[in-house]
Amino acid sequence: MDDGTGPAANALLTRLSSSTRVIRLDQNAGIARALNVGVRAALADGADFVVNTDQDTRLPEGYVAACLDTFAKANPVTHLGIVCSDHVNGQPSIPTWYSPEGLGLVPEAIQSGFVISRECIENAGHFDERLVIDCVDTEFCLRVRDRGFRIAVAEGTDISHALGEMVPFRPFGIPLRHRKGVHEYQYHSPFRQYYITRNNIDLVFRNARKRPRWTLAVVKRQIEPTFDAVVSGPNRWKHAVAITVGAAHGLLRIRGPIPGMLRRFLTT
Repeated sequence: MDDGTGPAANALLTRLSSSTRVIRLDQNAGIARALNVGVRAALADGADFVVNTDQDTRLPEGYVAACLDTFAKANPVTHLGIVCSDHVNGQPSIPTWYSPEGLGLVPEAIQSGFVISRECIENAGHFDERLVIDCVDTEFCLRVRDRGFRIAVAEGTDISHALGEMVPFRPFGIPLRHRKGVHEYQYHSPFRQYYITRNNIDLVFRNARKRPRWTLAVVKRQIEPTFDAVVSGPNRWKHAVAITVGAAHGLLRIRGPIPGMLRRFLTT
């Protein structure tokens, strides 16, 4: 899937098209849209399973085979719908539960590296394009579980995936140091911060009644990075605007692509 890269990618994609089916979108409409176009094409071609991978993810040799082997091991009563990586950048996905046959089960995971069964997609539906980017994988995992499917890790697998830029924590321009160096935090651009704020609030509204503990965990998890973005920067004021507008749109249940004027302000 080429998500609206444009003419700059013509030469590369032409070379790839000689051995791989390449589907190109006219414009970048968000990861959910791109995933859905690719998933629908794979299912139309008769695929029993779909493999998701972002452009910044590297799957180790034998990864897909390990995921399919996990599906093969699953008992029908487990109702396995997704298999994901056991580790991401060496960090383990610690199972919350175990199936009767010993598969490690998790409540959610990043979608890059997903191997999803046709049955799961046909019953749970596709990725929510109204979210555009951010929280797309979380929403999908929650919906898959609501439909009775389970998410398992492929034991021993480890994918490499870029999870954001680590930058020095500098509250109001003052660097904080400790014995091992400078404090760092995971930085996302103001453009991404808008979607992170808006979509997390959207999911809180969707799940507050049926998942109160999960909802509280999401709120607590977002407080620190939101504070870091506003006080540390770079682009502190743009982050403040992105968070304020994102929160307002989340509360008002406004979805879809970011408004053009706001996008231009946050990205220039």
